[in-house]
Formats: sequence, C-alpha cells, structure tokens
Amino acid sequence: MADVSLTAAIRSNLLSLKSTADQMTQTTTRLATGKKVASAIDNPTNYFAAAGYTERADGLSSRLDGMGEAIQTIQAADNGITSMKGFLSQMKGIANDAMGETDSNARADLGKQFNEMINQAQQLVEDSSYGGINLLQDSETLTVEFNEAIGESTLDVNGFNVESGTYTSSSQTFAASAVTAGTGTADMQSFAITIDVDGDDVVGIKSYGTSAAGTAATGHEINWSATDYKTTLADLVADIEEVESSLSTQASKLANNLAVITQREDFTNEHINILTEGADNLTLADLNEEGANLLALQTSQSLGIQSLSLASQQNQAVLQIIG
Repeated sequence: MADVSLTAAIRSNLLSLKSTADQMTQTTTRLATGKKVASAIDNPTNYFAAAGYTERADGLSSRLDGMGEAIQTIQAADNGITSMKGFLSQMKGIANDAMGETDSNARADLGKQFNEMINQAQQLVEDSSYGGINLLQDSETLTVEFNEAIGESTLDVNGFNVESGTYTSSSQTFAASAVTAGTGTADMQSFAITIDVDGDDVVGIKSYGTSAAGTAATGHEINWSATDYKTTLADLVADIEEVESSLSTQASKLANNLAVITQREDFTNEHINILTEGADNLTLADLNEEGANLLALQTSQSLGIQSLSLASQQNQAVLQIIG
C-alpha cells in the first residue's frame, strides 16, 4: 500500500501542533513541580551548581544542632558558676560571723557549717553537666564545629576544674584535695576547693578542722577555735575572694565563647538561606511566567487546529471538483 501523501500546508500545521504540545507538556510539568531545572538534562550547568549549593546548605544545617548543644553546655556551666558564687558569699558570711564570735565552741559550730557549704558547693559543681560534658570538672574541652567540613572551622571551649577533698558527713570533715598545684603554689595543693586551670593555676579554700587532740589542724584545715582565729579567718576570707575572682575570670571566658558561638549560629542560619536561595534561583520556575506561557500555548494550539482544518478543506474542495 502506498504511503499517504500530505500537503505541505497540512504537514507544516502538524509539526507546529506537535511542537506546541511538547512545550505545553514542559510548561505543565514546571507548573506541577515548581522547577524549571529538575535534572541535568534540563540544564547541566545550573543543575550541578544548585546541587553544590544545596549540599553545602545541608552540611551547615547539620552543624546548627552542635552549636545549639554547645550553647546549652556553656549556659549550664555559667549557671553552676553563678550558684557557686552564691555559696561562696554565704561561706564568706560564715567566716565573718566567726571572726566576731568570742565563744570558741560557737566558732567550731560555724566551722562545721562552713564545711557543709563546701560539700554542697561541690555537689552543685557535679550537677552542672549537660549532654555528658561538665566544663567545671576535669578541665574538659568542648570542640564546636562551624564549617560543613570537619576540622575546617572550630572553636575549643576550655573548661576548668573545681574540686574538693573527700567529705565525711558524719564528722563533717575533709581529706586533702587531690589537685596538684603548679610551680610556686605547692602550698595550695591541699585546699578543700581548688580551681585548676591548665594544671598550673590553683586557688583554693581551706576547710574547718582540728586534729584528734584538738590542738592543731592539718595542712588543708583551719582551726577556728585557736587563739589566732581572727588572723586565720581573715586570710580565709581573702582566699574566698580570690576564688570568686577566678570564677569571674572563667565566667568571662565562657561568656566570650558563648558570644562567638551565638554569632556563628546566626551567620550559619543566614548563609544557609543565601545558599538555598541561590540554588532556587538556578532551578525554580517563575510560576507567573509559566502560567502565561501555558495560556499562550493553548491559544496557539487552538489556532493550529483551526489552520489544520482550513488546510484539510482545500483537499475537500478538490474532491468536490472530482465528484
């Protein structure tokens, strides 16, 4: 059977209608997906550039959780320091009360209260952890990652150590602290509370206590009942103030680190938005434009169908002549 021959006009109209149908399919797909570049076939350059931006944005998003946890860890430590200062203020008040007390037995009772405050302060330190990290114990270091690539951009938040000697509740006494002081501060290694920064900066407070005979205190204790109690208690108050100063210094360092992390968190959120918007600019369709295109294509398709009908009518006129 011979092939059917189409006139040039009909063939031209069919090709135009096919092109219009293909464009309508593309336009409706863009309207349905919202994307003008959905695969590398559509536009390899835009597709792979957008994929790179999206990958970076996803990597940075994963760092936000770590920054949030770091902020909470620092805030937990700062809360511990603030409460610790409250205990130190009370301890200083007890020591000052003892300096104005002439009754040695009353001073001894105040000394036992002082020891209990040390014990409570230590328990508070131990409770200042968050997520398994305690920046007030064992000089822990918290490493915060900022860049999507591990190790490219980090911040080390260095903790410090607040430690007391072993406390015996029945006798309300302490054993010497286990912290070893650095060069030039060897006399501080038996303090009941110490702040150990990098292993060589130690300040501390001696606890109340006497020997079994009640005549002398051990190296880590102060005998509040002795005749020179005013001098020793005045020195104790000075030691407490030194610990308060050291805590303030550490709190300031933590606050600076917190400010850095907060700023990097804000920057990361903004940068994720920039990367996402960049990827969208390369791949997303303009729905208003695509809607207008669809309307124009529908009109073109209607005109094409009418044109095809007119071309067919020419053939029908020939048939009428033959008939």
